[in-house]
Amino acid sequence: MIALDEAWSGAADLLGGSERELLQARSAAAMLAAARWATHSALARTETRGMHVRTDLPDTDPAQTRRLLSGGLGEVWVRPEHGAAETRTVAS
Repeated sequence: MIALDEAWSGAADLLGGSERELLQARSAAAMLAAARWATHSALARTETRGMHVRTDLPDTDPAQTRRLLSGGLGEVWVRPEHGAAETRTVAS
């Protein structure tokens, strides 16, 4: 997660160029943003569910039957779809 966040902080410097170069840079930035959202979401889920397997938390928690929403660019946020506060993940 730290590497993704560090890469994001330097991504703005690479979003230049013209036409094809700009398209490629924006595509790379979009993939980097999606990777950050997925990683932060995975760390915020404190259970194993479906294909998301956590060796440190191997059981499914029925109380967590919900989707997690994530977003943000400078700082990624994660929250349950219905209600509740945002979760901040801590880099390890």
